[in-house]
Amino acid sequence: MVSVVIFPFSFLIFLIWILSLCFLVMKPCDFPQIKNGRLHNEERYRPYFPVPVGKRFHYLCNSGFVTASRRYWGFIHCTARGWRPAVPCVRQCVFHKVENGESPYRQIPYSQGESAKVKCYPGYSLPNGQDTVTCTENGWSPQLKCIRVIDKVGPWKCGPPPPIDNGDITSFPLPIYAPSSSVEYQCKYLYQLQGNKKITCRNGEWSEPPKCLHPCVISEEIMERHNITLRWIENQKLYIKSGDYAEFQCKSGYRQTNTRPPLRTLCIDGHIDFPSCSIYMINSKDE
Repeated sequence: MVSVVIFPFSFLIFLIWILSLCFLVMKPCDFPQIKNGRLHNEERYRPYFPVPVGKRFHYLCNSGFVTASRRYWGFIHCTARGWRPAVPCVRQCVFHKVENGESPYRQIPYSQGESAKVKCYPGYSLPNGQDTVTCTENGWSPQLKCIRVIDKVGPWKCGPPPPIDNGDITSFPLPIYAPSSSVEYQCKYLYQLQGNKKITCRNGEWSEPPKCLHPCVISEEIMERHNITLRWIENQKLYIKSGDYAEFQCKSGYRQTNTRPPLRTLCIDGHIDFPSCSIYMINSKDE
């Protein structure tokens, strides 16, 4: 007589789970498709795929993308559930320059999915009307740009006057300026102001600010290289403003062999074409 053993239903479920787990453990990993990155020496390792669970490979992220630890390379592991990390490379966004808004003094990196606060100038706002931007796979959303909006209490006002290199406004800066307000700029010592020193707030925007042109430096080392000296001044170092002329002469025993650039030359925004002189050789015919 044949006896039949009947297993409980719960035991059968447990057995199926064990078998499926074993199948997962045994399932190898195919060649990984790394979005925004690649396997290191991928052509070398490609013939060895699929690979068993437990293998790991070195991978690199494309420019602008990093690993979860914010590095440009990492390791990808073959597990029973596939490749891990599932998203090896994520976008890295840099929070630095905010158009028409306050910008940080240094570049701040953010990873994909992270958000940053943005402070727009008065009269400006982000396109979505919010005060945050989010780092996405395609970069900042919305972009780091504040757009002009209408002031609900009246005409457009202006934020702080735009900064200029090597210069500043002559009055204490205010956070908000009423329409038709004006401010004046001045340059640092020896820098030459170019343009209108006064700007005006119109329709929420400032008129074009001036520029501060660099002075030219005339040093003894530079003149020594060109075999020249200053004609009227005996200083070893001289600064002249942009738009002013400097006049040179050849050192004793030297002569200018080319009239370009001339001995009298113009300083233009920190640049000056120095003339050169060569040693004067006296021919026997001249004696």
